[in-house]
Parts: sequence; structure tokens; C-alpha cells
Amino acid sequence: MRLPLVLNSFYRLMAQNMPESIKPTLRGWYNSVNKVLTYGYKNRDIFTALDFEINSQCNLKCSYCPTSFNGGRGVNYMPEEVFKKAIDDLATINYTGRISPHFFGEPLLDQRLPELMAYARKKLPNAEIIIHTNGLLLDKELYDRCMQAGVSGFLVTKHTKNLPKKLTSMVDSDYIKHGEIKIRSLDGLTLFNRGGTVKPKKERKMKHCHYVSDEISITYTGEVVCTNDYHITHSFGNVKEQSLLEIWHSEDFRRLRKEVRQGKFTLPMCRKCALNET
Repeated sequence: MRLPLVLNSFYRLMAQNMPESIKPTLRGWYNSVNKVLTYGYKNRDIFTALDFEINSQCNLKCSYCPTSFNGGRGVNYMPEEVFKKAIDDLATINYTGRISPHFFGEPLLDQRLPELMAYARKKLPNAEIIIHTNGLLLDKELYDRCMQAGVSGFLVTKHTKNLPKKLTSMVDSDYIKHGEIKIRSLDGLTLFNRGGTVKPKKERKMKHCHYVSDEISITYTGEVVCTNDYHITHSFGNVKEQSLLEIWHSEDFRRLRKEVRQGKFTLPMCRKCALNET
């Protein structure tokens, strides 16, 4: 039996007798261990994280983010049928990894969020559903709707010195104690060419990358891309034309993942990747 399947079988066995309140933590543990132990493993069965661009806009204009330049990717929404088709594909394998409704944008701007997450949870009972957000639009009502829909938790990136008052009151309550809201601060100085916004002075040799083997994204148009490929310089396929699993298991994609795990970065987007600039 291949290593990813062994890990998955162990996870399912553990989850059967776990209280519902513990399952989100177990899912997070499984995803972390799976990523560490199977990095570079040539027979990886499936990615451990998938991001959906349910909407393309953001309510902030951060200087380091590509959504702040030249109108970003405009105001666009992923058609519901595209989202559901990809989720249905994952349901056929009882996907247990993480899914998140974002790709550089702010998911809380999409009023369909609770309904889309409810569909994902119905089809993927063992998946970890994490909402990445700047938190400015998060209030108790929206929080409750999302949690009732089956969301595992929120990861809030703190972009300002102080959190909004409505969010502060939630953080000071039991929400954060139970791990349902996690705050990530951008403290210190970290240089990162987010989404390839800045043209690099020179190409540098990549040493390693986990994106295409562990994490991928689906744009609002259905394109399957590297999570760091904001400008969609290379599409692996479109879920409107193929199933997500067909794209993942395609000969070209499998060959690319094998090369990346061997430290070979043949695509132009890899040689110019923002990860080279950190």
C-alpha cells in the first residue's frame, strides 16, 4: 500500500470515534503530517490543499499584493456550477485535505460564502474547510452562519496595528480558545514577491517547492494553476472541460510534479517564481 493511502486510512480510523469538536484539529494534524512525510514521495495520490477563487476582488489595497495594481483581477465571481463540479470531483475520492475559498481576494465579500461552504461540507464531510480573510468584514452573524455551514475555522491575517472592535470582542471570547479563529500577524520584516508583482532582477535557482505537489488553486474561470501564479502564466487545465482529477493525473502534470520533487524546474513560471526572491 502506498504511503499516502496508509496515512489516509489511519486518519479515517482515528476520525470514526472522535468527538465532532476534535475533528477539525485532527484534520489539521493529518494535513500537516501528510505534507511533511510525503514531500517528494513519487506516488502521491492527491494534493493536500486546494484554493478556490470564488471571487477576485479585495477590500484592501496592500502595497505588496497584486490585487492592488492595475485594478487587480477586477470584480468577478466563480460560477456556482464550476465550484460544485470541482467539489463533486473531490467527493468521489472522499477528499480529506484542506479547501479554502480564496486566491489573493477576500472571500467575505462574496455573499454566497456560507451556502458554498455548506455544499462543500455536505459533499466532503472529512475535509478541513479554512477561510483565509483579513477579518474586516467578519462579525458574529457571518461567523455563526459559516460555522453552521460546516467551516472548520478562520485564519485572520492582521494587516493593521489593531483589530476591528467587532473582531476584537470575538477574539477575546471563547472562539479563539477553541481554535475556530486564528490570528496571523505580519510582524517583522519579511521580503516576499507576492504573486510575482515585482519583476526579479535575475533568475535564481529554485531549491525546493511544495506548491504544485501539495497545493493548487482554481481561478474563477476554472483554470487549475499554481497557488502562487496570480497572473495565470501557466494553466494545467480547466475544470469546466475536464474533471479536476483528470487534470491532476494528466501525464504532463504528473511529469511536472516529478521534476519539481527532483529539484528540476523547467517551466518559465518556476524559474521566475516569487519564492526565489525571499
